[in-house]
Amino acid sequence: MALHYTNNMPTPPDGRRLYIRPVNLVARDSAICQSAATGAYHALAGGWMAFRAVDVIMRGNVPDEIHVKRCAVDEWLAEAPDKDHAAQMLQALTSPRPDFAGLSMAEPHVMGIVNATPDSFSDGGVNFAAEDGIKNALKMVEEGASILDVGGESTRPGAEAVARDEEIRRITPIIEALSKAGHVVSADTRHTSVMAAAADAGAPIINDVGGFRDAGAEALIGTLSGGDEGGYAIAMHMQGTPETMQKNPHYDFAPLDVYDWLAARIEALRDAGTPLSHIAIDPGFGFGKTPLHNLEIINWTALFHGLGVPILIGVSRKSSIAKLSKDEPADERLGGSLALALRSIECGAQIIRTHDVAQTAQAMTLQQKTLAAG
Repeated sequence: MALHYTNNMPTPPDGRRLYIRPVNLVARDSAICQSAATGAYHALAGGWMAFRAVDVIMRGNVPDEIHVKRCAVDEWLAEAPDKDHAAQMLQALTSPRPDFAGLSMAEPHVMGIVNATPDSFSDGGVNFAAEDGIKNALKMVEEGASILDVGGESTRPGAEAVARDEEIRRITPIIEALSKAGHVVSADTRHTSVMAAAADAGAPIINDVGGFRDAGAEALIGTLSGGDEGGYAIAMHMQGTPETMQKNPHYDFAPLDVYDWLAARIEALRDAGTPLSHIAIDPGFGFGKTPLHNLEIINWTALFHGLGVPILIGVSRKSSIAKLSKDEPADERLGGSLALALRSIECGAQIIRTHDVAQTAQAMTLQQKTLAAG
């Protein structure tokens, strides 16, 4: 897939196949941004990064017809044929995100992975006993995790489904204990009945690798979001299922294909009653994607701010790191995990999901201080 850069402003006839990708990002608190004329830079999602240039992208009806013009934001707004539509797109990119499950989205957060499974690709068995899962989760909080993501079904490539009752048995004691202790918990599940049980156990967030496509999932989240403390949804993109997702995944252009899919899931959740303020997305690094697709997703992370919701990135110990490096085993992929996580934070991603909380939190702290000092 080749991107065709042009000096002409792309103008699709219906205005619907237009995408905006913020580029040349700088830290919002950096000297170059602070010394610029008022309005020269725009805060990305109201957070710590800012931009004043964009790629204006038009997707045609033929797969290889992707035309791009890189220009200043002011130039884009001036030349856009539909000024109102352009203003709405800019607002989606720049408006501060509301707190998500009580957490400010004006700064990045670490989500600690608590896999209560015997067969997860990296840490299977470590948290299989509830007491071990609770102990390790509390250690993650001490190390800097803002969210604890508890899952009871492995979604590694080729993994088989787990019976719903067994999944519930694995995760609810951990969720209940952590929630009662005052911690923000998400339930990592793609099954509606498990979502309901997790919410009853105290999980305000449901993190669904399937994007809430299970029967009744959209309606359940819509009902839960009617309360004051729950019904937060993280919708992830996955091509296929864990059993099939790595069997020759194909995209016309992965970032745009994933963007369109996630936009449709957000619309479906909203139609079912979940407000935009209760939705976050995950472009699904490693889920039905080749290493090249995954790198494209990371480099185009800023594009997804156009959806108007927080972005979660989960790259921790994924096999693409080894495929792009020296075929290291899962527990020797920390360096690659940090490199990809920091790159996504530089693109404004608000939540980083990781097995290695202490190292990720330290790297993020140093990154934020370095960016601000630039």
